[in-house]
Amino acid sequence: MIISRRSTILILISVFIINTAAIIVYTYAPKYLLDLGTEKPLMQLIITIFPLTAFIFPPLYGYLSDKSQNRFVFIVFGTIGINFSYFFLFLTQDLILIVIVLFFFGFFMASSNLFMTLFAELVEDNKTLISYFNATIVAGWFVGAQSGGIFIDIYEIDKIMLFTFLISLPTIVFVVFIRENRSLILERYRNKVESIPNDLILNNTEELNPISQSVYYGLFFRNFSIKPLMPLLAIIMSFHLSSDTEVGFLIGVNFLLQIFQMLLIGKLISNKNIKSFMIIGYLLSAITVFGYIISTNFWSYLFFQFLVSFSYSMHWAATITYIAQNTNPKNKGRYIGYANASVFSGSFAGGILFSLLLLSFNSDYYIAMYFMIIFPLISTFIIFVKFKPSKIITKNSKKDIISD
Repeated sequence: MIISRRSTILILISVFIINTAAIIVYTYAPKYLLDLGTEKPLMQLIITIFPLTAFIFPPLYGYLSDKSQNRFVFIVFGTIGINFSYFFLFLTQDLILIVIVLFFFGFFMASSNLFMTLFAELVEDNKTLISYFNATIVAGWFVGAQSGGIFIDIYEIDKIMLFTFLISLPTIVFVVFIRENRSLILERYRNKVESIPNDLILNNTEELNPISQSVYYGLFFRNFSIKPLMPLLAIIMSFHLSSDTEVGFLIGVNFLLQIFQMLLIGKLISNKNIKSFMIIGYLLSAITVFGYIISTNFWSYLFFQFLVSFSYSMHWAATITYIAQNTNPKNKGRYIGYANASVFSGSFAGGILFSLLLLSFNSDYYIAMYFMIIFPLISTFIIFVKFKPSKIITKNSKKDIISD
């Protein structure tokens, strides 16, 4: 059952627009900074500002929204703040101010991540409907990457932040009409838990964390490697390709493929295969990093973009489904916040290492990238050895919601 069809549709529209705009900044900010005359190592360091704030704040916002049982306030706060960030990025070309604005951009984006938590609650953790949410995100990434490349080819890169701001602005209109239906969410979950026979509930009151810690370590090490490279793809591809439209297509096709993969995986994923999806996704990440090093033409980049799309779809869909189905309205925001923090803490730490590698190897991207292959393999090993899917709801989850 969908608790509020109107709110779920408004969330999907808002998430699509936010991610359309965000991927333009994420993809083309490095090129924009280089156009301003920034040195490569410093550019890499600057773009790690966003992951720094994005890993600090999600657990805090998740905790506060769980405690207050109000996701809507944080979503509105984040959405308005994101639009202000784009506006100020358009107004300034001063590197110090850009760093400050990027910090606040990550701060506000972390707050808007509660869209995912609220959506999962409104669809009662339905794995197929959660796959629609994931597909909407990557649909926004596809449109943003394509439109950003085309815009730069036509108007040059100096107006890209104005373009991003104009795309993002309508989200404010959609967000204010979302209704959280908190009392109904809690009532529906309470009834669902009460309907489960006691003999099907694990006697596991000592387990304070219903989520395997291996999930967070897997996310951390995978994104330690992949995330610092993603913003640089537009630069790396431009070494071998002739136009920004081609680059935009290759970056966007990754997201286009993910739309269909997310929908398919949402139907296929189960408790029996969720671990396999994570392991395969992480292995493909390592192969993709190597692929970016050896690629020299459009078709080789296209092939490895195909692999990285499967890499993301498989591990992320499995992870979010696992977390959503093993948490409740009292702790869901916190644990999804931990997942987002793991992604961006890995991205931040990896970005710092990659910056140091660029300094050490005279700004040679390809030598630095060889060092990044190992980290997705670490994720694979951790999940293979440590991850054990939960089969049924834990008793402490039931206590949490009944005691409200």
